[in-house]
Amino acid sequence: MITLCGSTRFKDEFLEAQKRLTLEGNIVISVGLFGHSGDDVVWTEGVKDMLDRQHLAKIDLADEIYVINVGGYIGDSTRREIAYAEYKGKTITYMENCKKPSIYDNYAALSELHDAGRISDEDFEKAGRDFDEKRKALIAKYNACQGPWPYQWKNIDAVVCGILQQIGVVSIDYSDLKDLYDADRVYEVRIKGKGANDEEQLQSIIDTIRSEYLAQLRSSKKVVVTLCGSSDPSGLLEKLADCMDGLNVVWQTRTILVNPTADKEISIVYGS
Repeated sequence: MITLCGSTRFKDEFLEAQKRLTLEGNIVISVGLFGHSGDDVVWTEGVKDMLDRQHLAKIDLADEIYVINVGGYIGDSTRREIAYAEYKGKTITYMENCKKPSIYDNYAALSELHDAGRISDEDFEKAGRDFDEKRKALIAKYNACQGPWPYQWKNIDAVVCGILQQIGVVSIDYSDLKDLYDADRVYEVRIKGKGANDEEQLQSIIDTIRSEYLAQLRSSKKVVVTLCGSSDPSGLLEKLADCMDGLNVVWQTRTILVNPTADKEISIVYGS
């Protein structure tokens, strides 16, 4: 049993998905009205709220939700439905590939449903416990990925935050790393090497760290250092490690495939 979710502006896509999934042998539950495609009664007082509550009940009935996200679009109502389905343990399938919401996104959406009176206090308290368990498990998984120096993340797409960023838990401003660092604030510093070759560029990075950042880094619980622009970083990491001796450092590398001769750059993330 599959419940369709998505913006009602995509009426044609809803009808196509309903037909296709039905012919595949599924019981399909769809929306009752298309408010963004001509059913103006949706916008009369009380109707939209009623329909939103109905759709959560339709998700309760289903084994799976199918998200109609044309062009990657997911509106606020659909975002909350996805969070509700995830909380209820439903399978979630997307019509188009997209970045999946993080546990932080889903918990925020459930909070909105609770504030609107659409999920109970009991359910929201349970969702909070689930969120804490998932968050702690992800942080433990991150910490377990640390290996002996010099350590490189196996996936070079995880530029700064390793596995947490890969699965969408860490936001671009790294604010979600505050739990990882047990810190009031988390900072990122990017230092680009200056010089005509690797050796000169690395030395300028080391000089900058020693003159401007070493005091801050020594006060941190953990430092994540990403070296960008090198396919063979072992020698560079060794020199950087000597510069940052005594710090609790997680080392990462990122190869810049477009321009492998690009200037060396490092990213340092630390908490305070």
